Amino acid sequence: MRVHTARIPAEVLAVRPRDAYYARQRRIFALAFVLVAVVPLLALHQNASSFYQDSWLEKTSLELAGMARDRRELVDLFLRSQETALATIVELHGPAELTTERLEALFRAMNGSTGSSVITDLGVVDRRGDHLAYVGPFRRELAARNYAGAEWFAEVMRAGRYVSDVFPGYRQVPHLVVAVADARREWVLRATVDSAFFNGLVATANVGPGGDAFIVNRRGELQTSSRAGHDRISPEELARLAALADSGRRSAAGGGSLHAAAWANGGNWLLVLETDVDASLAAYHRARRRNALLIAAAAAAVVLVAVLVTRSMVNRLARAERQRQALTDRVREVEKMALVGRLAASVSHEINNPLQIISEHAALVDELLDDAPAPGAAVDELRRSVRKIRDQVRRATAITRRLLGFARAPEADRARVDVSRAVEETIALLEAEAARHRIAIVRDYQPDLAPVVTDATQLQQVFLNVLANAIDAIGEGGEIRVSTRGDGPSLWVQFLDSGPGLSADARERIFDPFFTTKARGKGTGLGLYVSHAITERLGGDLTAANRPEGGCAFTVRLPAGADAGALAAPAVAARALDSSGAVKESHG
Repeated sequence: MRVHTARIPAEVLAVRPRDAYYARQRRIFALAFVLVAVVPLLALHQNASSFYQDSWLEKTSLELAGMARDRRELVDLFLRSQETALATIVELHGPAELTTERLEALFRAMNGSTGSSVITDLGVVDRRGDHLAYVGPFRRELAARNYAGAEWFAEVMRAGRYVSDVFPGYRQVPHLVVAVADARREWVLRATVDSAFFNGLVATANVGPGGDAFIVNRRGELQTSSRAGHDRISPEELARLAALADSGRRSAAGGGSLHAAAWANGGNWLLVLETDVDASLAAYHRARRRNALLIAAAAAAVVLVAVLVTRSMVNRLARAERQRQALTDRVREVEKMALVGRLAASVSHEINNPLQIISEHAALVDELLDDAPAPGAAVDELRRSVRKIRDQVRRATAITRRLLGFARAPEADRARVDVSRAVEETIALLEAEAARHRIAIVRDYQPDLAPVVTDATQLQQVFLNVLANAIDAIGEGGEIRVSTRGDGPSLWVQFLDSGPGLSADARERIFDPFFTTKARGKGTGLGLYVSHAITERLGGDLTAANRPEGGCAFTVRLPAGADAGALAAPAVAARALDSSGAVKESHG
């Protein structure tokens, strides 16, 4: 025969700790919980933030574009009003009428009664470019000047009306000129607009902190002051802004800013409004930070709840598995005990046969000795030996009979039972075990105790379980006092041991199934549970209590003088015996 062997690594056979498994399950469940709850929350926050940012930028773009149109119209309206005022004067007056006195009156009328200097000066210039009349603060600088070579003079003589760019001119002060010529181009009425007032038309645009508003001509030269301090802009930037104005789009982003542009002054100027994106989104960023804090708090709460819930859930699963495993172990013990019972029954049955043969042969030897011819000392010794053999056979037969009685399934087999004798027979089974542990069993039977009608086999099973528990509780060296008493309709059997007694938890659960105080593998937790059920089925009850002097007292109460099956439940009040044999009341 060929034998094959294999080597199995120790780590394969090693029992993996379940604590690590459940710790991993807690982490997995908590992570899944967090992912399911927090990730959608973060995604929602991100999508909402992007949506609201785009909406905010769209709103700012619309407002900026509308503001650019309004400022463009304001500038064009101002320039047209100045042109119209000059054109009206040209139509109503000739150059000869516009003397210095008359021109001063018109100058005051154009600036209005408030005295605001919108118009810096007025001048009448002939076709050769010489001043015919002048009103203003620059008489000394401009009176003798000839404008025949000036760009603005050439344009107004050509087109009849002209608004110049801002330039320093002879006075070396930035200004712009509004000029109107008569129909025959014989003379020109020229007005100089105050640059500060003109700047104010644009600078008052509400473009927010970090924003800018200015007018630039087609050469990139700024016609109004810039908040950023620019004098001109690059051709590339000018082309981009011009394309924005030409396309009619609301605004465009560039360099962290939003821009809106519109052509003014007949397309000669480009009005540009610029707002800083970060400044425009300041309120949005504040709201977003608040929302982020709220979401962080919510996420932390979700994580905390996930950890607590998963820990509780996994702990319950672990506890349920431990209980299931304990129940499985106890059921296995019960099956083992059942198997032991069947084995005991089988062994008892097999032992009975040779015992019967030994008894028969002992009787035969006894008969042969009766026929002995000369009785003597040897014959008498043989007779004594035969009697001892027959006594020990009867004792062994009684023991096997009791084992058979304990092993078979309970059934209704009621008869009149001497309780003291039933207790004594049970003690005989365990007395040797008690002696090995130096435990003394003291009897205290009432001599005139009346028999009861009950099932002796099941009753002895109760006594056996209680005595076995008392021996296990004492351990080594002690005493068990067994007393029987009867009083009226009830009879008591009390077992008093000198063990450590019962804890508070054990007193409450002592008769629960599978509850045991013994070391693992030494008890199934079913003995007292089954005993309690048997006594109730026999019409009595089984109680347990701690003794004042130490140890535990188990009391079996039975109905006396009646069929136990006729009693449906134990009485509420019962009597128990103390260690001295006196009767006391016990409720339970």
